[in-house]
Amino acid sequence: MGASFALAQTDNPSNNLQGNEGIKNEIKDMKDALQQEREDVKNTIQAEKEKIKTEIEKIRGEAKLKIEDFKLKFQAEKDKIKAKLLETRILGREEALNRFDQAIEKINSIKDNINTKITKLETQGIKVEQAKLEVANTDAKILEAKAKLAEASTLLSNSSNELSKEDKTQLKQLAQETQALIKEAHQSLNNAVKYLKEAIQKKVEELKSENASTDIENTTSATGETNQ
Repeated sequence: MGASFALAQTDNPSNNLQGNEGIKNEIKDMKDALQQEREDVKNTIQAEKEKIKTEIEKIRGEAKLKIEDFKLKFQAEKDKIKAKLLETRILGREEALNRFDQAIEKINSIKDNINTKITKLETQGIKVEQAKLEVANTDAKILEAKAKLAEASTLLSNSSNELSKEDKTQLKQLAQETQALIKEAHQSLNNAVKYLKEAIQKKVEELKSENASTDIENTTSATGETNQ
């Protein structure tokens, strides 16, 4: 009898349901904890990015002020030939940095448009995870490119004199690396657009399939009613 009673308790559907609920709750708690951990990591990374951005902006700001001082210097130079050489040198440096800045601004503008599309498509139930990853990769590349530009701007604003051979070599390398990063960022955006198009196409095909299945069910149902 004791054994039968113990077995009956074990097989009680109510106990099984309670056990299942407990497992579900534990799984839910684990998922919530994991999600929170991801959010914490995400927030930490974002905070670090903002810190880097602030440092880069500070470096660029200081460099721009120095270049402005150089402009005042060649404007005050009485020797016209020397003044012209200084002007050509300083404005050339400024223009080189501006070209990279404009390229980055263009990338950011395209990125913003893609983010708008991602948000819109996500609300329509379209999977956009791959596109989001590519946009995140673009952000990382652009941040790295800005860091390279900050380094270059410091190099160019150290002196109004002609750059040394070593500085020219370093500047050339920084320019090449910055250009490569901008190109990679642009490619990531192209990939994001490609993934979005594929996701839209997949959604369209799914809807067509669902509609076709519904049509078949309706036709079958109508045929059955007619036969009756």
